[in-house]
Amino acid sequence: LLQRTLDDLDRARSWMLLLGRKNAREKIATFLLDMSRRLAREGLPPLDRFDLPLSRQQIADVLGLTIETVSRQLTDLKRIGIIALPGRRMVEIRDRAALLDCSEAA
Repeated sequence: LLQRTLDDLDRARSWMLLLGRKNAREKIATFLLDMSRRLAREGLPPLDRFDLPLSRQQIADVLGLTIETVSRQLTDLKRIGIIALPGRRMVEIRDRAALLDCSEAA
């Protein structure tokens, strides 16, 4: 129980950093990395291909962005080859290291 509480506190701290200090690209990159980890089965590595459980509007609401900004950032990440967007909610991480670099606050 203590370990779970500490994990929850770490996640909350990371989330406050995400919302308070990161720009739009960093927020989207962090969100995608987090989803790839959370959607993987326990004990397995993060997924490189997954369906987003939220719509772009929901992602925008969660990250404190507009839907246009979310769409623009996803398109930019696709254009530079870091991700692919083969379906409406499908995301494929093509360059995890570059996505990780994008997620780090300046």
